Amino acid sequence: MATFAVDSSKQQMIGTGVVEPVMEWVEVDGKRRPGDNQARHEDTGMPLWAVECVYRSEEWGRASTLSEKVTVGAMSKPSVQPFRPVSFDGLSVSVRVDRRTNSIACSWSAESIAGSEDAKKAAA
Repeated sequence: MATFAVDSSKQQMIGTGVVEPVMEWVEVDGKRRPGDNQARHEDTGMPLWAVECVYRSEEWGRASTLSEKVTVGAMSKPSVQPFRPVSFDGLSVSVRVDRRTNSIACSWSAESIAGSEDAKKAAA
């Protein structure tokens, strides 16, 4: 899997207003499923949240709109206004080939939402 840093000011993301906790995965009876505990960032220990965003993409000369969840660490649930631009600090995307469909799969993450209280504390 390749991971790339993304300049949040150049890749505009529009928040949908949907924010949900990222749950830890557990194995039960040989099958993996989301557990009851919220996942935490391995370096900072902050709870992880999935912030749903839409953005414009172009593939093989064809423009489309994609919806992805950006995983971000924050002590409390981030507040994202519906259908307003969202800027992230430390935005990155991990890209891999999904062997089931032979298509590209992306996983987005960020250190924080720019301008949030958690981002201000980290900068201080």
